[in-house]
Amino acid sequence: MEKFKPSNIKGAIDTLPSTQILRNHVTNTLKQNFEAYGYLPIETAFLNNLDVLTYKYDQNAEIVREIYKIRDQGERDLGLRFDLTVPFSKFIATNRQIKMPFRRYEIGKVFRNGPVKTGRLREFYQCDIDVVGTESQHVEAEIIALAVKCYLELGIVPVVKYNNRKFLTALIEPRLKNKQDIDKVIGTIDKIDKISEKEFTSELLEFMTEENVDDLCMLFVDSVKSPLLLEAVAASLTHNSNPIDIHDILDEGFTEILKLKKLLTDFGVEEYCHFTPSLARGLNVYTSTVFEVVDKQGRIQSAIGAGGRYDNIITDWIDNGLKYPAVGFSFGLEAIMALLGDNENNKIHCSPIDMLLVSMDATKETNNLANNFRSQNKRVLVMYNTKIKHAFEYANKENIPFVAVIGEKEIKAGEFKIKDMATGIETKQKI
Repeated sequence: MEKFKPSNIKGAIDTLPSTQILRNHVTNTLKQNFEAYGYLPIETAFLNNLDVLTYKYDQNAEIVREIYKIRDQGERDLGLRFDLTVPFSKFIATNRQIKMPFRRYEIGKVFRNGPVKTGRLREFYQCDIDVVGTESQHVEAEIIALAVKCYLELGIVPVVKYNNRKFLTALIEPRLKNKQDIDKVIGTIDKIDKISEKEFTSELLEFMTEENVDDLCMLFVDSVKSPLLLEAVAASLTHNSNPIDIHDILDEGFTEILKLKKLLTDFGVEEYCHFTPSLARGLNVYTSTVFEVVDKQGRIQSAIGAGGRYDNIITDWIDNGLKYPAVGFSFGLEAIMALLGDNENNKIHCSPIDMLLVSMDATKETNNLANNFRSQNKRVLVMYNTKIKHAFEYANKENIPFVAVIGEKEIKAGEFKIKDMATGIETKQKI
């Protein structure tokens, strides 16, 4: 019989203390900023009814294919949450006593049965912030400003790309042979920077004429190479060789883009943001503004955060005649971890332990000292009857800053020495 060898599935990992310390540093930084902006913590269920997770999605959509599906003993079809937005929508729909507008943050594990690459696992954490109950674009700008602040505090210079789904839909839909293909085309545009220009145009030709493909390529392909200014996009629309009657929704989307641009200036973060007409965000739940964050240094190819406005999900779920407009942002925690872990200057080397006390047959006295330090908010590890050399080697390896040995000699003298492991300096303290 072959010997059993325990292992993780691909895309699921166990976390060592050194990595978890870094993760805690990241999440603590995020939490502090979230709460500074008035966001409240919640927690939603991992397990959900499958129809809740697939609501508003085509059954062939990539995100639906990536859901981990299970069936319980009651023969109910369930799934593990793939993000925190859909469970949040369910949370609002089932907790109607909540006052609007409501700001929340949530940090928790999600699961996707998709390809594994740097910054993307199958079991990973997400950090989300959302505001429900307001249509104000000020909230969109505030979320972007908050995201920029978080990334900068973590030592990452962000580039925030933004666009508008109304604007995008108005450009695409009139050019389609079949309007039902709008989500497929938006999905193609969403991966424009991941495929070649030839592949991009080839996919579009399935849904529209060559002339219309050329028009869109002028906006989208060229904007990836050298992002067009808003004025240039406006000019290209005015002189379009294939005029289309989309002025209302196009004007609405374009007006929202211009307003967001001004608000980003008011919030002091415009230098980190730029309009990107090819940005689509493939999920069809987005209704207007969408945004995505990448690392300015380009150290990782995937986005390190993304979000947008989704006004219909909660409104449709509750269906009580009222509107529940919402906007949110998801921080790519695993991508952030990958960035910080690859940068020696950003690694968190400190130990979560402030002091190591070594008890040499002095259990009572050492524990009394340890509890006294703990009452002063010090984090204290006690080792009992170990070799002193081993204790100091352990402290060095784990970056514990202070070490003290308590034994018969120290008890008789009524004092002990605390060694600073960084400088080697010892200071005396009474027991």
